[in-house]
Amino acid sequence: MRIKTSGIPCHTPISLVKRAVRFYGEYLMGENLSSKVWVKVRFRSFKKGSDEYGYCDWEYDNHKARDFVITLDRKLSQRETLQALAHEMVHVKQYARGELKDLFRPVHMIKWKGEKYKFEDIDYWEQPWEIEAHGREKGLYIKFLNIQAKSEKQL
Repeated sequence: MRIKTSGIPCHTPISLVKRAVRFYGEYLMGENLSSKVWVKVRFRSFKKGSDEYGYCDWEYDNHKARDFVITLDRKLSQRETLQALAHEMVHVKQYARGELKDLFRPVHMIKWKGEKYKFEDIDYWEQPWEIEAHGREKGLYIKFLNIQAKSEKQL
């Protein structure tokens, strides 16, 4: 997996961000697919009072995309950063495997595992791609922390 970062998070070392991206990617997509994926992680200041932690966009091609930009709020704590990163990496997996596609004609729609949804007609918390991402983010984060702790003990 190719990983690039821009901006500086307030509470999380960039080296930890890159290790997390690599771990989440290989865990979710396997070595073969993850080796073909490019992830750019951008840290930006989000608007004060925003309830967003981050978001994921594909670049160039929406059909089984391979190039992604994850944008995270640079003010998040280390735990929030790594957990938001896990959430967004689930979306990377969804797009890369072709499970999730953005459709723009005739109106903005989402195609999830073959079924089409009008974007504005489905509540965020009912979107199946978000249910998967929210459902997996904490477990991925904990698994990453456990692996980090084991590798530190071996040093």
